[in-house]
Amino acid sequence: MILFSTSKPFVIAEMANSHDGDFKKAKRIVDAVRFAKADAIKFQKFFAKEEAEPGQKFFDILKKLEMKDSEWKSLISYAKRNNLKVFVDVDGIKSAKSISKFNVDGYKIHTSDQTNPELLDYLGKSKKPILLSSAGSNLNELSEILKILSSTKKEIVIMHGYQGYPTKVSDLNLLRIKTIANNFPYFVGISDHVSGDSKFSFIPPVVAYALGATVIEKHITLDRSLHGTDYYSALNPDEFKNFVSMIKLTKSSFGNESFTLSLDEKSYRLKHKKNTLAKKLIKKNTLLSDKLFNFKVSKIKTESVQFFEYRERTSSTNILPNSILKKSHLDSNEKKTVAVIACRIDSNRLFAKPMQLLEETSILELLISQIKKSVIIKDIVLAISEKSGNEIFVDFAQKHGLKFIRGNDLDVLHRLILGGRLTNADIVFRVTSENPYIYWEGIDSTIKNHINKKLDFSTVLPLPLGSSFEIINLNALEISHKKGSKRHRSEHCDLYIFENKKKFKINVLTPPKTLQYPDIRLTVDTPEDLMVVRMIYSALKNNNEPIKLVKIIDFLKKNPSIRKLNFNKDMHKGWLKLISNLLHN
Repeated sequence: MILFSTSKPFVIAEMANSHDGDFKKAKRIVDAVRFAKADAIKFQKFFAKEEAEPGQKFFDILKKLEMKDSEWKSLISYAKRNNLKVFVDVDGIKSAKSISKFNVDGYKIHTSDQTNPELLDYLGKSKKPILLSSAGSNLNELSEILKILSSTKKEIVIMHGYQGYPTKVSDLNLLRIKTIANNFPYFVGISDHVSGDSKFSFIPPVVAYALGATVIEKHITLDRSLHGTDYYSALNPDEFKNFVSMIKLTKSSFGNESFTLSLDEKSYRLKHKKNTLAKKLIKKNTLLSDKLFNFKVSKIKTESVQFFEYRERTSSTNILPNSILKKSHLDSNEKKTVAVIACRIDSNRLFAKPMQLLEETSILELLISQIKKSVIIKDIVLAISEKSGNEIFVDFAQKHGLKFIRGNDLDVLHRLILGGRLTNADIVFRVTSENPYIYWEGIDSTIKNHINKKLDFSTVLPLPLGSSFEIINLNALEISHKKGSKRHRSEHCDLYIFENKKKFKINVLTPPKTLQYPDIRLTVDTPEDLMVVRMIYSALKNNNEPIKLVKIIDFLKKNPSIRKLNFNKDMHKGWLKLISNLLHN
């Protein structure tokens, strides 16, 4: 049974030793946890002799807190009957083996036992979920421990936080939750130990949950004012109930990451957004500009076309004075085309390919300078992986004044869709980010042909590998994502269209014969590729002006030794097969 999910919080009430060794009191705490509607309760199982040497100052205290196996069995059964999951802190191998005889749902490993290989090996063989404390540990130590714990498939949660009796707010380091999540493929939780008396006591777990902590652990006691065992960071039952409600209410506030407006938000939009109203009669075929319109909240509550959508477009009909400008007023043959470039840092063969330099210019900069030669493309969006490390592309976008979105690292297709939606695009110009020399001279003619023939997908072939591009209707991408499977959403995001050609209008334009050299390799995927494109740039650069593709081909024909540097027969087979399929099917 799977216990944890990123889609909802899992709240654990930590009883610890607030029972003071009294079985009846422990049962009352179970009742309080059920009353609070937590998902689970966590106990601590230990043997004083396993924890400390006789005569050590904690030995006598621990001895008084011990409960008999029969009491533990009864207590665990009682919690289960109250629909609570049961986790147990196991302090040593003896306590782990003792408690494992009962029907517990999982274990927690305290910081003190992270150096106990016997316990780690024992729990590593278990299939039950593990909560692993990260308190006082570094990333390398956690990594070594997780190798052992993951030897058998199980749910693992790395719990951030330590007990400072109570922990100072300034010592919480909540941003470390993101660091843990970015370094390990496991759930992350928080063990909160802020003072229960503090007005701030509810806040850190809520913030932690917002930062990605799936499991929330908080101490509970029957009466904090009595200052019993483990009272420092504990909440009283009524407080804990309010705490659980707050955590679950927080979840409802998250919504989703997309900018799909709710019904209430759409209503707000209609009430408050100013509409685009014609100042006077606008005749058919008029080039639209801001001076033709007023911008006011209108009596009629409907959507109007906004300034960035009508500029440089023409009216398809007469527009009466004071009329709200609608999409039906725009020439239907004028489709908005936006370049969306998927970006991510990882690669199996060459790290950070788009950011590799050709002298002082990066591959991505060179690519964008070529796209900007298009008159038809209205915007450029970077569709950046949300995985850690890809912030370099966010910095790039901000530096160069580009729009960007962030999305799932593996779902490239959805990132392209998000980029198109961000800019209200009808058509997406797609090119991969590691291609420094594309057929930029043919971009606008290909887009015009695509629009005039009302196509779903267009490309130009055969060309050198890395020089082609794709023109795809946003709607076609959305259909591909909705009806396709996981493999269709990878970097091969045109795969669904290729496999379902009868559902889409596809056209492959033929370039001039001088460009038909599919055996030339101009993409950057290997160190050899990078060497070749750098040599081309060094020889042909022209004051940051894009280099024409025919010049690059001529250069490589005259320098066969350079051309051979990155020729890879196996890699080219896939490219030639794709060209053949598109041209002949």
